[in-house]
Amino acid sequence: MARPVELPTVDALLKSLGSYAGRDKAIRTLYFLIQLHAQKSAKSKEWMVIAKQLSTTRMVLRQFNGPSQLKALSTLPGLSRILDKFDFTCVSTITVAYTIYWGVELLAWLSDAKVLAYDSVRLFRYCLYLWLIAIVAGVLKQIREVCKKGLEKGRDELWTLVGLVCDGLSAVNMLPHKGFLWSGKFSTRQQASFSLIASAIGWSKTL
Repeated sequence: MARPVELPTVDALLKSLGSYAGRDKAIRTLYFLIQLHAQKSAKSKEWMVIAKQLSTTRMVLRQFNGPSQLKALSTLPGLSRILDKFDFTCVSTITVAYTIYWGVELLAWLSDAKVLAYDSVRLFRYCLYLWLIAIVAGVLKQIREVCKKGLEKGRDELWTLVGLVCDGLSAVNMLPHKGFLWSGKFSTRQQASFSLIASAIGWSKTL
């Protein structure tokens, strides 16, 4: 029998918005909602200006999450004694990828603002590659968890897997290598829809 859908309480929403993860996913969800709305709005440009501001807000806030990424990196040696080889490899890949992502994105942001003289476009492209690596590792980890627990007990892991797959679909579509898998083949609306699903699932996990 399916479990009834429970709406989050006001306290749960406030707690979520008070955390970095909850705030980040809420902003991301709103960003893609606005992007989808802009596709059919007479004020498309105005809505996209707001969406751009939300995207920039997320990027700036991510820089303050860098120290926690470094802390997570320092805990990896201890995890090697707790997790099996497969899980440790996946977790390590995700942690290392996101830690490097933070450093590269910081350089890209400063370069885009002309504070540094690096190629910001190339640096942001490296961020995309790192994100995709983390997604692939996450997908493999979640597939294993679902297989171990089964569909009934592994429902949370299954939803996480759905979110990661949606992010993966969007990430590959954003790759600059035309002709690679489905790179560049999605419409703006299709990509925003996949990303919205991933964002909503991610936000729901913080509630």
